[in-house]
Amino acid sequence: DMAHVLDPKRLCTERDYCAALDELEELRNIDAGSPVGWRFDELALLIREYEATMRSPGVSWPVNPA
Repeated sequence: DMAHVLDPKRLCTERDYCAALDELEELRNIDAGSPVGWRFDELALLIREYEATMRSPGVSWPVNPA
């Protein structure tokens, strides 16, 4: 199991978000069924969640994990 900067599984800062985007870019051409492919899916979900929360009214950043 590889450790990642983004563990635990939540993006809380702009820095985390940018790191996730960079890692996602590096993983673009991977096999979807591999562990690396699972990481790609995990990153994509984290990025979508962060972007959705960032656009939510009344949310201030950074958000600390619960």
